[in-house]
Amino acid sequence: MRLVGGSWKTNSIVVKLMTAFVLVILPLYGSSLVITQYSSEQMQTEVENAHDSKLHFYHNHLQFELERMSGLVNEFSFDEPMSTLSTRAPIMSRYEITSSLNDIHKKLSQIMVTSPYISDVVYYVPALHKRVSAVDGIRSVEDDEWKDLLATMGNLNGELSASMDDLYFLKSNPYNMNHEEPPNFILGIRLSADELKKRLQQLSETGGSDITLSFGDKHEVVISSSEQAVSTGLLQMLPTESQDALQVMRYQSDHHLYYSLYDADHSFTLTSSIAEEVLQAPLERYKLWLWMLTVMSMVIIIIFSLSVYKSIHKPLSALVKGFRMAEQGQPDIRIPHSRRDEFGYLYSRFNHMIERLHLLIEENYVARIRTSEAELKHLQSQIQPHFLYNSLFSIKQMAEVENVELIQEFTDYLGQYFRYMSRDSHAEVSLGEEVDHAMVYAAIQKIRFGSRVQLLIEDMNLVYRSITIPRVIVQPIVENVFEHAIAKRSQGGILKLSYQTAEGRLSIMIEDDGDQLTDEMLAELDQSFGEPAQRQEDEEITGLINVNQRLRIKFGAEYGLAARRSELGGLCIVVNVPWKGELPHAADADRR
Repeated sequence: MRLVGGSWKTNSIVVKLMTAFVLVILPLYGSSLVITQYSSEQMQTEVENAHDSKLHFYHNHLQFELERMSGLVNEFSFDEPMSTLSTRAPIMSRYEITSSLNDIHKKLSQIMVTSPYISDVVYYVPALHKRVSAVDGIRSVEDDEWKDLLATMGNLNGELSASMDDLYFLKSNPYNMNHEEPPNFILGIRLSADELKKRLQQLSETGGSDITLSFGDKHEVVISSSEQAVSTGLLQMLPTESQDALQVMRYQSDHHLYYSLYDADHSFTLTSSIAEEVLQAPLERYKLWLWMLTVMSMVIIIIFSLSVYKSIHKPLSALVKGFRMAEQGQPDIRIPHSRRDEFGYLYSRFNHMIERLHLLIEENYVARIRTSEAELKHLQSQIQPHFLYNSLFSIKQMAEVENVELIQEFTDYLGQYFRYMSRDSHAEVSLGEEVDHAMVYAAIQKIRFGSRVQLLIEDMNLVYRSITIPRVIVQPIVENVFEHAIAKRSQGGILKLSYQTAEGRLSIMIEDDGDQLTDEMLAELDQSFGEPAQRQEDEEITGLINVNQRLRIKFGAEYGLAARRSELGGLCIVVNVPWKGELPHAADADRR
């Protein structure tokens, strides 16, 4: 297996593609038969599910309409004009009775238009021998009419009643088991058999099935979408063990399939019938198309395989051969061709790539060295003293007050500062020299700002002084403290310098107590230290960015500057440089 797996992995793409096609063709004949059988069963299931969904849809629709009509009957049976007319009639004039009947007629008309399944709404007042109909209006009736209607109430074992092949929702007030005694009124909604049949016909248009709607446990009233309704005898053979669960029952008889759904709440049954030949017709067509598709697929796969072999295998092999020769370092590789397709473009680009590759390999190393040197000199040249004019102005002020000793001290510091800055022959200095230079700058600034500036300078351990760093690294950070944290304040100002070692590095922390630094400014500054060098429009951080880039060029990306909030409340700039030494023991430090 290992040899087979290894040989398969080393084969070309074309060989794998052809093998995959062969593996598809071989089981195609057997799998097509299995797919056909499975698809036939699946389609049979889909047809059954479609009939289930159709019956459930119409059941939900019909149930909603019946419940709405039942609610209307119950609601209007408590309507005050209807329920009290018979009791108020003896004290009412003929005009008042007629007016009340007209009002009731309007309400019945309003009830009728609420559903397309309502063909009429009737209201009987036995005490007045009157009948109000939404369709026929108001007329006098004999007692036999309302007695016959009242006798049918509930004869379908539910809210529906059947009277003279018509379906009613009936409500009498008060309800009395003795139908010979006249009630105050009878309110009934007559269902439209024509509308029910029309909806059944619309539902049966798709699928080639006939749908029958029957009411009552014994299917007393039957409405069908066609003239050939399911016989009552066949409907009475329906199983009843799962009827209460609103499940669709399936059974077969006389070369027909029947799907039946029974609603116990409203005592009606929906039955859909479809001939077996109608059901099998799509399956037979599906089998024929499947066999045709199988044969066509085989032919297409064979033709496609030959085309892939000719149009991809040969040009791809030539390209792979050229890359292998390039890996061996042969400089005179060239793929001759006359193609104008995608492979022609790849060949021409490959030849051009080989011509440029050997030139770029040599130029790349030279360019990287020159770029690093140029970037370092550029960054060094950007650091200039910014306080020359301020220093000269300070000397002028001291001369005006004839403070000769302070002028002497100030000019001595200033001379040391410019002597260090103008020493171009040394690109790198020791950390001790750099910190001493920064302290000279701090002393000059302290003379300028006077006693309101406080310097908290930690003594440097002697072992740190020999660390070599780029020149003018610490002084720009100290300058940033005076320019942006101390000079903008009317009083107070602290500059703190301390050292800390951890994990093979020395951290020089320069802090201030400035009150102008926001969290957004701090986050932006710290983020700029970790990004590649870019042109900064903010002059306040340009010097810090230059220092950071010089350190990263010298020591690597893991070193440089970092920004955080100082314990004094202002900014803390951390200068990270490599240092893998160890601190001397306390006794050795004391002797030094």
